[in-house]
Amino acid sequence: MRLVVVMAGGFGFLTVVLGSMAWNKPIEMSLVNGAISAFVAGILLRWWMKLWITSLEQVSRQEEMAATLDQLEADAEQARTASKLSESGKP
Repeated sequence: MRLVVVMAGGFGFLTVVLGSMAWNKPIEMSLVNGAISAFVAGILLRWWMKLWITSLEQVSRQEEMAATLDQLEADAEQARTASKLSESGKP
């Protein structure tokens, strides 16, 4: 995750510095704006990655619980079927 945050910061920095230089802004202003955008991009991407990972974990837990519930229902159905068969076999 650190690599992704660093890459986002680098992308934000380069984007703003190159954009500022294309608009003929002073280099000092370009570097300051680039540093600010690198910080903001890193923070935003870190937040988004945490949100994404949390969502993936939640979906995984839900799928696991659904599979467990399906297995329990299948076991209960087998138990009911076995119970009915044993009851019908009694005189």
